This record gives sequence, C-alpha cells and structure tokens, in this order.
Amino acid sequence: MDGGSGARRLSARQRVAAQPLTRALLLKALRAHFPKKNDYQEPETGYAEEIGELQHFSVDSVGRLGALLGRHRKRILAIDRSPMDQWHQNMYREEMGTAVFADFLRRQFWFAYPGLLRLALELEFGERYETFANQRDGIGSPDAKPIALALHGSEKNHD
Repeated sequence: MDGGSGARRLSARQRVAAQPLTRALLLKALRAHFPKKNDYQEPETGYAEEIGELQHFSVDSVGRLGALLGRHRKRILAIDRSPMDQWHQNMYREEMGTAVFADFLRRQFWFAYPGLLRLALELEFGERYETFANQRDGIGSPDAKPIALALHGSEKNHD
C-alpha cells in the first residue's frame, strides 16, 4: 500500500539503479563489465575526476552507468585488444619498460579501468566529449583525434 500518496514503491533493482555514483559503485560496475586484467591502475584522484566527468554528461546513477557500459562494452574491448600504432608502442615501451610492455602485448590489452570508462564516454558522446576532454587536458587543437582513433586506427576497424 502506498498510504494514499499515489507513489509506487521502487523494486530493489530500481533502488540500486537510482543510487548516485560513488567510488565503490563505479568500481563495482567496471568490474562487472570489464576483465580483471584491466584493473591495474587506480587513478590519482581515486575516481573523483571520472565521477565528475560522468556527472557532467548526466551519467549520475548506477543504472545510467551500467547502461552506458553495456551499450559500448564490445566495442571498447575490441579497441583495447586492437594493435597500436608504432609511435604509441614506443611511448608505452619507454613508459612501462620492455618486460611489462611485452606482457601487455602478449595479453592483448592496454587500458586500465579509467581509460575504458573514458572510451565509453567518447563513444557515447562523440565530439561533445572530445571537446570536453581537450579542454580538461589543455589541448587547444580542434583537430586532436579521440583516443580510440589516435591509438588504434579508424573507427571502421572496430565495427
């Protein structure tokens, strides 16, 4: 009974979906959608920056995040597994060291959870997210390629 208020009770699933994002709930969603091997780097801000970005694009609840990740999961994983251009291979090899880079190459993955999350935003919001990310990173060039295209070639390779 609703006590005459006219409001329906929410199911347990609806209550969970309506919860605002927290670090713990964000991590739970990322772990539900992506492989454990990609959970290798905690961002310096403890996901506060990523949650702010999600909220900026109105992805402000567990349900909305789950829907976003679900819509783009296959494509994100394909991008993560795809070959990287030589310039980025050299950069990562230098940054990670040859042994770690070789392991990533062998296991066919590149992005940690924050990168996969940002790929989802890029795929969902396209140019709006690219502009936002360029401003966030202080990149003034409107020609800056989105990370998915810059690192892994044209979009048609991932459809």
